[in-house]
Amino acid sequence: MFSGKNRSRRQEIRKNRPDMAWIDWEKWQEHGVPLSVGIACAFFIVASGILMFRQDVVPYRPGQWLNHDIVSRVNFHYNDPARLDEKQKEARARAPRVYQANGDVWREVEDKLDQLPDLVAGQAGPSAELQKYFDSGAVTALRRSAAAANRDDYIRHVADYVDFLRQYRVQIGGKSFPITVLPEFERAQETRLRKPVTLSDLGVMDSTRTFSIRSPELRDILATSSRVQFLLALQPAMVQYTLAILQPTHALDEAATTVAADRAADEVNPREGDVFYAENQVLVYKSRHDGRALDKPSWNILRAEHHEYLKSLRGSRWVSRVGVGGVVLAITFVLCCYITFYEPRILRNHTRQTAIAALLLSMLLLNQIAAIGDGPIYLFGLAPTLLVAMIITIAYDQRSAMGIASMHALLATIALNQNVTFFVVLWVGVLTVCFLLDDIRTRSKLIEVGGATALAMAGVTAAAGLLAFDPWEVIRQNCLYAGAAGLGVGFVVLGILPFIEKAFKITTSMTLLEMADISQPLLRRLQLEAPGTYSHSLQVAALSEAAAEAIGANSLLCRVASYYHDVGKINKADYFCENQSDGENRHLNLSPSVSLLIIIGHVKDGVELAREYNLPSSIIPFIQQHHGTTLVRYFFHQAKTQQEQQQPDMPAVCDTQYRYPGPKPKTREVAIVMLADAIESAARTMGEATPSRIESLIRDIAQNRLLDGQFDECDITMREIEQIERSLMKTLTGIYHGRVVYPSMNPERTEPAPATTAAVRSA
Repeated sequence: MFSGKNRSRRQEIRKNRPDMAWIDWEKWQEHGVPLSVGIACAFFIVASGILMFRQDVVPYRPGQWLNHDIVSRVNFHYNDPARLDEKQKEARARAPRVYQANGDVWREVEDKLDQLPDLVAGQAGPSAELQKYFDSGAVTALRRSAAAANRDDYIRHVADYVDFLRQYRVQIGGKSFPITVLPEFERAQETRLRKPVTLSDLGVMDSTRTFSIRSPELRDILATSSRVQFLLALQPAMVQYTLAILQPTHALDEAATTVAADRAADEVNPREGDVFYAENQVLVYKSRHDGRALDKPSWNILRAEHHEYLKSLRGSRWVSRVGVGGVVLAITFVLCCYITFYEPRILRNHTRQTAIAALLLSMLLLNQIAAIGDGPIYLFGLAPTLLVAMIITIAYDQRSAMGIASMHALLATIALNQNVTFFVVLWVGVLTVCFLLDDIRTRSKLIEVGGATALAMAGVTAAAGLLAFDPWEVIRQNCLYAGAAGLGVGFVVLGILPFIEKAFKITTSMTLLEMADISQPLLRRLQLEAPGTYSHSLQVAALSEAAAEAIGANSLLCRVASYYHDVGKINKADYFCENQSDGENRHLNLSPSVSLLIIIGHVKDGVELAREYNLPSSIIPFIQQHHGTTLVRYFFHQAKTQQEQQQPDMPAVCDTQYRYPGPKPKTREVAIVMLADAIESAARTMGEATPSRIESLIRDIAQNRLLDGQFDECDITMREIEQIERSLMKTLTGIYHGRVVYPSMNPERTEPAPATTAAVRSA
């Protein structure tokens, strides 16, 4: 029993101790701290996982100027693509070319030789072409063969002559091949290279044992056969004529030759391209040694050595991973502290926390992918972080973007395995973006900021290059890449700006200016269906814009939101006095409670219309909150009077029943529109709008709203309320200014207009 009392007492004491308030778990749950911590932990885990790939990053890039030799840390084999390609080229060159059979050329020779006696036996004698091969003795012998008695013998001798050539065999390595005649040019190439040839019908053959038409060996074979079959007078002529009409037995097949060369290249063992590098062997000499920056083949060698080195570490790699995790944890902690102290509204919105974490991680992944590849580091390494800086500046403010993007720049530098000069270049780009990107009212703003960022980073890149004694060519290339990164990000953000607005539920000034266009469908409806409300909205816009400028609030948002704050009156425009042009008051026949529902219903109707017409989310709070929970005084007093007259015994009407449902204004801008709306409506009822009466009206309305607690939920101060009052008075005095009453142009009017007095009327 006593132990229970003591336990309760200790719990009560701990509950009331000031130093124990920070571990109030229920309060933390109420503010969503556990979920925020969970998002931070998820960010840490994913970011650490991404940065684990930095071990695969080669700390040098193609095009980089090297100030020292790079030596191998381990023994390794590198499969050199250039060497393998050279081996494959050699295999292609060694592959025999393919020749296709050119038909039965010996049959064609036999047919043409059979026709010779007829060609020379005519009255005209042999043609000039034949005279080049056959002299008079040979012609005489052929004419004799043309006789019927000798014709069969001639044909038989020709057949035997050709059969000898057809049956002739060339012995090559234990194999026999028939006479193979190749085209002159192709055979000269084959014999010069001493390459074999592939005959489609015979197989592979030594090219030196083939013949061309001019080959002396082929002439000797023909002469041997001719001596056996023909008379002495015909023998030389028949050999010469045979060589003249003989076609190559095989022709080069380009397509088949290409296929054979490809097959030979494919059969090359990939290990043929291996090159062995010993430990401490120089892989790449410093650039001053040969005057060149690091090229792509040398970078591939460094990457192969880097992978072999990582394999040799084995268990030691976890030491590096633990170090990466510790660094990421520290950066995550600093990032969370920065957001907690300088941007607490992010902590209240877990959706935005998730969006920011996703943005940072996705851009970090792009950084890491760029580092693993061989792309220019000053282009793909800088752009993602600059994109983070632009998006956060647009979604929040410059200070928030500066801190968050700086932390991301640190992570990017670690992911890219770069030195401090790279971080300085990146940080200068982040600062330039954050300082210059304040308000986006034109499409060219993002391009201008991107151009300024490009110039700033190019200048710092040039300074870093001079510091490292890089040559001008390398400095110029890096400056171009850095400038392209800055300018390119401006164009990218310009293209995705609508998606940024939807993702973070923000509205840029450029979108607000588009919504202020009179041709917007909802404004056109308001102008046509509720012209009095439209005129009232224009006046409220002028008042609220000037008041917002007086206290440094978002004047453009106040002006555009004022255009739409009363759009809900479109549905029942005739029930609002500013639209009753015929003077008929439609509330005369309605009870105060019904009239109240119609009046306060324009808030709900306005929100529905805003969503139907896809108005920006930043305008909807003005429609919901511009009346707050104020009292509808006219109908409240009317209901109170009716009850006192008709039911005096009943309890008095409660004013809470005749108030707008709210909520109260959450921002200074909504509070300004609330005051401007009420003051403009009241000013229209003034008979004579003198400056003193305007001032009294403004102070009364502002005092009533303040005492009614309408400003309790927004961060507006008394000093700002006073500044708003002065601005509203100045603007209203300009609207309801005094004017001289000019003499009437009607001759029937006899009274003179006062010359020294002015009649005040509504402008």
